[in-house]
Amino acid sequence: MTFRAEIANYQDALIHAVQELVRIKSVHEPALPGKPFGEGVDQALRYVLSLAESMGFATRNLDGYCGYAEYGEGDLYIGVLSHVDVCPEGEMWGVPPYGGVIQDNRIYGRGALDNKGPLLAALYALKMVKDSGRKLNKKVRLIVGTDEQRYYRDMKYYLSKEKPPIAGFTLDGQFPVVYAEKGLAMVEFTGDVRQEGSEYIQSIQGGTMENTVPGHCRAMLITQRKSEIVKRLSDFSKERRHNLRAKILDDGVLLEAFGMETHSISLEQGINAISVMLDFLDELQFGSLEMRRIIHFLRTRIGFEIYGDSLGIAYQDEFSGKLTVNLGILRFDGEKMNVRLDLRYPVTCRYDLAYGRMRELFEEQGFQPVENSYWDPTYFPREHFLIQALLKAYQRVTKDRSEPTYSGSGSYSKSIPNIAAFGAIFPGESLAWHQKNEYIEIDSLLTTCRIYAEAILELGSL
Repeated sequence: MTFRAEIANYQDALIHAVQELVRIKSVHEPALPGKPFGEGVDQALRYVLSLAESMGFATRNLDGYCGYAEYGEGDLYIGVLSHVDVCPEGEMWGVPPYGGVIQDNRIYGRGALDNKGPLLAALYALKMVKDSGRKLNKKVRLIVGTDEQRYYRDMKYYLSKEKPPIAGFTLDGQFPVVYAEKGLAMVEFTGDVRQEGSEYIQSIQGGTMENTVPGHCRAMLITQRKSEIVKRLSDFSKERRHNLRAKILDDGVLLEAFGMETHSISLEQGINAISVMLDFLDELQFGSLEMRRIIHFLRTRIGFEIYGDSLGIAYQDEFSGKLTVNLGILRFDGEKMNVRLDLRYPVTCRYDLAYGRMRELFEEQGFQPVENSYWDPTYFPREHFLIQALLKAYQRVTKDRSEPTYSGSGSYSKSIPNIAAFGAIFPGESLAWHQKNEYIEIDSLLTTCRIYAEAILELGSL
């Protein structure tokens, strides 16, 4: 049973629901009573739970931290995990980021692929299983989170109230199934940068989230050498083929660097706008000696490198590939500089050693650590029953014989035991997570729904 015929009865409702959920701007905001991550996130959570309840599922809202819809009976349950929170939309969209617009058989909008489309595909998959009348041996629970983009506080709260699932899957990975997921770390350093004289950098602003390759960075230079700097920027841009622009203002020059946004699990596909800006500022040798030293440090130790070579942390293994480093956020307000990094490290990597080396280098430049949050890798042997069951469900629908894969994604498998990442990116499919003009292919959405229905049957029948 692959639900090939059945999906036609649900596809219009599924597509409409994805559009409606995308239209809710569920970016983290200040907490409100009963709404720990703000109004938008709470509205999105309540939308999904209300939709599930209208389908006849029992639902529960755990104080705004998360919620779930369940089908079946018994104490043991299969968990299917997803989330409604999204990262900020960024800039330069060609479609409304919260419009849920359909063009070229795609649904566009922030969160369409990460993770609102897959979440609703899983909900409708559960409905298809329910409507099919198939009896399951275990209860199935669709768990809806609200803090997947940040610190997994939603799942910590969930485990304080509920038992963990005996097995299951989360929707923040790749098909056919992820057997090894790299560790995840969010690291921040801060330092004061002294500047003297009449020529100085007033501000630098680049990036919105550490887990997104920045697509835009701006720097305000206070100077009287306006024409000279614009000329040097023009020559530099042509020589290095960087996308840089300059605007002359009364007291100086506003520089803008443009890159290519992408999720930090696919750094190779992005162009870091902060790195573009650092490249030019280091060439320009602008400002105080201390500022020049810091700019040179960031450009030469990180710059366009993504595997940590010049930081001395270029680890890799056969299970999960190479460590990656994303320079996700750079902020300078004229006195204090903040640098925020996203790291994805291999299964066998000693993260404490990697962080120790990085911290040593930053402290040598006068920086101090602000944050070192990390979550261990997830690993299942390829022969594990969970990996094989999910692989079987995927193959039954797609006929694709691709092998289980590893991933750098930061999924709920790091915070909930017995869970593997399973979709919703297909082999060879563009990774539109966290990019401007994010979208989900409608055909992929419908196929994903069928795959998740098969996976629910497969795990629920064990």
